Amino acid sequence: MSADRALPYWARQRNVTVLADSVLQSGADGLHNVMACRRVSIRGRPALMLRIAEREFRIEGRRVAPLVVIGLGHNSLWERNRHRYDFWAARFDADARRLVDTLRRLGATQIVWVTIREPRPEFLTPAGRAELGTYSWYFPYVNERLRRLDARRDDVSLADWTAVSSRRGLTYDSIHLTPTGARLMARTIRSAIDAEARRQALARQPRSMAPAIATGRRVAG
Repeated sequence: MSADRALPYWARQRNVTVLADSVLQSGADGLHNVMACRRVSIRGRPALMLRIAEREFRIEGRRVAPLVVIGLGHNSLWERNRHRYDFWAARFDADARRLVDTLRRLGATQIVWVTIREPRPEFLTPAGRAELGTYSWYFPYVNERLRRLDARRDDVSLADWTAVSSRRGLTYDSIHLTPTGARLMARTIRSAIDAEARRQALARQPRSMAPAIATGRRVAG
Protein backbone atom coordinates (compact mmCIF):
# COMPACT_ATOMS: atom_id res chain seq x y z
CA MET A 1 0.00 0.00 0.00
CA SER A 2 1.36 3.46 -0.88
CA ALA A 3 1.90 6.04 1.83
CA ASP A 4 -0.89 8.24 0.46
CA ARG A 5 -3.39 5.37 0.35
CA ALA A 6 -2.70 4.73 4.03
CA LEU A 7 -3.78 8.26 4.95
CA PRO A 8 -7.30 8.86 6.30
CA TYR A 9 -10.10 9.61 3.85
CA TRP A 10 -10.34 13.29 4.73
CA ALA A 11 -6.62 13.81 4.00
CA ARG A 12 -6.88 12.25 0.55
CA GLN A 13 -9.69 14.56 -0.56
CA ARG A 14 -8.91 17.76 -2.44
CA ASN A 15 -11.66 19.93 -0.93
CA VAL A 16 -11.38 21.91 2.30
CA THR A 17 -13.97 24.19 3.88
CA VAL A 18 -12.59 27.15 5.85
CA LEU A 19 -14.86 28.79 8.42
CA ALA A 20 -13.42 32.21 9.15
CA ASP A 21 -13.92 35.55 10.81
CA SER A 22 -12.00 38.61 9.61
CA VAL A 23 -8.62 37.28 10.79
CA LEU A 24 -8.47 34.16 8.68
CA GLN A 25 -10.29 35.98 5.90
CA SER A 26 -7.40 38.45 5.85
CA GLY A 27 -5.16 35.47 5.06
CA ALA A 28 -7.30 34.12 2.21
CA ASP A 29 -4.66 34.71 -0.48
CA GLY A 30 -2.09 32.85 1.59
CA LEU A 31 -4.40 29.86 1.98
CA HIS A 32 -5.14 29.66 -1.73
CA ASN A 33 -1.46 29.94 -2.61
CA VAL A 34 0.01 27.60 -0.01
CA MET A 35 -2.70 24.97 -0.47
CA ALA A 36 -2.89 25.33 -4.23
CA CYS A 37 -3.50 21.62 -4.80
CA ARG A 38 -6.71 21.82 -2.75
CA ARG A 39 -10.01 23.49 -3.59
CA VAL A 40 -10.35 25.92 -0.68
CA SER A 41 -13.83 27.29 0.03
CA ILE A 42 -13.85 30.12 2.59
CA ARG A 43 -17.14 30.75 4.37
CA GLY A 44 -17.85 33.27 7.11
CA ARG A 45 -17.60 36.99 7.71
CA PRO A 46 -16.06 39.56 10.07
CA ALA A 47 -17.06 39.43 13.75
CA LEU A 48 -18.59 35.95 13.39
CA MET A 49 -19.30 34.28 16.73
CA LEU A 50 -19.37 30.53 17.34
CA ARG A 51 -23.04 30.41 18.24
CA ILE A 52 -24.08 32.40 15.19
CA ALA A 53 -21.89 30.32 12.87
CA GLU A 54 -23.41 27.08 14.19
CA ARG A 55 -26.96 28.36 13.76
CA GLU A 56 -26.34 29.60 10.22
CA PHE A 57 -24.71 26.35 9.11
CA ARG A 58 -27.47 24.31 10.72
CA ILE A 59 -30.26 26.31 9.10
CA GLU A 60 -28.56 26.52 5.71
CA GLY A 61 -27.78 22.81 5.71
CA ARG A 62 -25.18 23.06 2.91
CA ARG A 63 -22.61 20.30 2.87
CA VAL A 64 -19.01 20.93 3.93
CA ALA A 65 -15.80 19.19 2.93
CA PRO A 66 -14.50 16.22 4.95
CA LEU A 67 -11.76 18.57 6.18
CA VAL A 68 -12.89 21.82 7.84
CA VAL A 69 -10.50 24.50 9.07
CA ILE A 70 -11.99 26.81 11.71
CA GLY A 71 -10.62 30.27 12.44
CA LEU A 72 -13.11 31.51 15.04
CA GLY A 73 -12.91 32.59 18.67
CA HIS A 74 -11.81 36.21 18.52
CA ASN A 75 -15.44 37.28 18.90
CA SER A 76 -16.41 35.63 22.17
CA LEU A 77 -17.63 36.83 25.54
CA TRP A 78 -15.52 36.97 28.71
CA GLU A 79 -14.98 39.11 31.80
CA ARG A 80 -11.65 40.58 32.83
CA ASN A 81 -9.35 39.02 35.40
CA ARG A 82 -11.04 35.64 34.93
CA HIS A 83 -14.16 36.87 36.69
CA ARG A 84 -16.86 34.21 36.31
CA TYR A 85 -14.41 32.33 34.12
CA ASP A 86 -16.10 28.98 34.65
CA PHE A 87 -19.42 30.37 33.45
CA TRP A 88 -18.03 31.87 30.24
CA ALA A 89 -15.76 28.88 29.63
CA ALA A 90 -18.72 26.51 29.85
CA ARG A 91 -20.60 28.68 27.38
CA PHE A 92 -17.67 28.76 24.97
CA ASP A 93 -17.20 24.99 25.27
CA ALA A 94 -20.86 24.30 24.59
CA ASP A 95 -20.88 26.60 21.55
CA ALA A 96 -17.71 24.98 20.19
CA ARG A 97 -19.11 21.45 20.67
CA ARG A 98 -22.36 22.35 18.94
CA LEU A 99 -20.47 23.88 16.02
CA VAL A 100 -18.26 20.81 15.61
CA ASP A 101 -21.26 18.48 15.87
CA THR A 102 -23.18 20.47 13.26
CA LEU A 103 -20.20 20.41 10.89
CA ARG A 104 -19.96 16.65 11.41
CA ARG A 105 -23.60 16.23 10.42
CA LEU A 106 -22.90 18.27 7.28
CA GLY A 107 -20.03 16.06 6.17
CA ALA A 108 -16.90 16.98 8.14
CA THR A 109 -14.79 14.15 9.52
CA GLN A 110 -11.77 16.19 10.64
CA ILE A 111 -11.66 19.68 12.15
CA VAL A 112 -8.44 21.72 12.29
CA TRP A 113 -8.99 24.72 14.56
CA VAL A 114 -6.55 27.64 14.40
CA THR A 115 -5.48 29.00 17.78
CA ILE A 116 -5.42 32.75 18.38
CA ARG A 117 -2.44 35.05 18.43
CA GLU A 118 -1.69 36.42 21.89
CA PRO A 119 -0.24 39.80 20.87
CA ARG A 120 2.85 41.24 22.53
CA PRO A 121 3.56 44.97 22.22
CA GLU A 122 7.12 44.58 20.96
CA PHE A 123 5.87 42.74 17.86
CA LEU A 124 3.09 45.16 16.93
CA THR A 125 2.61 48.27 14.86
CA PRO A 126 1.45 51.42 16.71
CA ALA A 127 -2.09 50.61 15.57
CA GLY A 128 -1.75 47.14 17.04
CA ARG A 129 -0.42 48.37 20.38
CA ALA A 130 -3.41 50.71 20.65
CA GLU A 131 -5.73 47.70 20.52
CA LEU A 132 -4.13 45.72 23.32
CA GLY A 133 -6.38 46.94 26.10
CA THR A 134 -9.54 46.49 24.08
CA TYR A 135 -9.97 42.78 23.57
CA SER A 136 -6.75 40.78 23.30
CA TRP A 137 -6.71 40.29 27.09
CA TYR A 138 -9.10 37.34 26.72
CA PHE A 139 -7.32 35.56 23.86
CA PRO A 140 -5.44 33.28 26.30
CA TYR A 141 -8.82 32.20 27.67
CA VAL A 142 -9.94 31.17 24.19
CA ASN A 143 -6.75 29.22 23.58
CA GLU A 144 -7.20 27.39 26.89
CA ARG A 145 -10.62 26.22 25.76
CA LEU A 146 -9.40 25.21 22.30
CA ARG A 147 -6.61 23.11 23.82
CA ARG A 148 -9.16 21.44 26.07
CA LEU A 149 -11.39 20.72 23.06
CA ASP A 150 -8.43 19.23 21.21
CA ALA A 151 -7.59 17.00 24.17
CA ARG A 152 -11.14 15.69 24.46
CA ARG A 153 -12.04 14.99 20.82
CA ASP A 154 -10.34 12.73 18.29
CA ASP A 155 -11.90 14.66 15.40
CA VAL A 156 -10.40 18.03 16.41
CA SER A 157 -6.75 19.06 16.14
CA LEU A 158 -5.08 22.46 16.40
CA ALA A 159 -3.05 24.60 14.04
CA ASP A 160 -0.96 26.45 16.61
CA TRP A 161 -0.85 30.02 15.33
CA THR A 162 -0.21 31.14 18.91
CA ALA A 163 3.13 29.33 18.96
CA VAL A 164 4.55 30.82 15.76
CA SER A 165 3.10 34.34 15.68
CA SER A 166 5.31 36.10 18.26
CA ARG A 167 7.34 38.03 15.72
CA ARG A 168 7.20 41.31 13.86
CA GLY A 169 5.62 41.95 10.49
CA LEU A 170 2.79 39.42 10.63
CA THR A 171 -0.12 41.80 11.23
CA TYR A 172 -1.01 45.36 10.33
CA ASP A 173 -2.83 45.81 13.65
CA SER A 174 -2.76 43.23 16.43
CA ILE A 175 -4.38 40.26 14.68
CA HIS A 176 -5.21 40.91 10.99
CA LEU A 177 -2.63 39.55 8.61
CA THR A 178 -0.09 41.16 6.34
CA PRO A 179 0.94 39.13 3.25
CA THR A 180 3.87 37.77 5.29
CA GLY A 181 1.53 36.79 8.10
CA ALA A 182 -0.93 35.22 5.66
CA ARG A 183 1.78 32.99 4.22
CA LEU A 184 2.97 31.91 7.66
CA MET A 185 -0.54 31.18 8.89
CA ALA A 186 -1.29 29.14 5.78
CA ARG A 187 1.91 27.13 6.22
CA THR A 188 1.02 26.59 9.88
CA ILE A 189 -2.40 25.25 8.90
CA ARG A 190 -0.96 23.05 6.17
CA SER A 191 1.62 21.62 8.57
CA ALA A 192 -1.09 20.85 11.12
CA ILE A 193 -3.13 19.05 8.46
CA ASP A 194 -0.11 17.00 7.38
CA ALA A 195 0.85 16.11 10.94
CA GLU A 196 -2.65 14.99 11.90
CA ALA A 197 -3.02 12.93 8.72
CA ARG A 198 0.26 11.13 9.43
CA ARG A 199 -0.65 10.63 13.10
CA GLN A 200 -3.96 9.00 12.21
CA ALA A 201 -2.37 6.84 9.52
CA LEU A 202 0.30 5.59 11.91
CA ALA A 203 -2.27 4.88 14.61
CA ARG A 204 -4.26 2.49 12.44
CA GLN A 205 -1.50 0.71 10.49
CA PRO A 206 0.65 -2.30 11.44
CA ARG A 207 4.03 -1.36 12.83
CA SER A 208 5.72 -2.54 9.61
CA MET A 209 3.95 0.25 7.71
CA ALA A 210 5.14 3.05 10.01
CA PRO A 211 8.38 4.03 8.20
CA ALA A 212 6.64 4.35 4.82
CA ILE A 213 3.86 6.50 6.23
CA ALA A 214 6.16 8.67 8.32
CA THR A 215 8.26 9.54 5.27
CA GLY A 216 5.40 9.75 2.78
CA ARG A 217 5.10 12.83 0.63
CA ARG A 218 3.11 15.86 1.77
CA VAL A 219 -0.61 15.65 0.96
CA ALA A 220 -2.07 18.94 2.06
CA GLY A 221 -1.10 20.90 -1.04
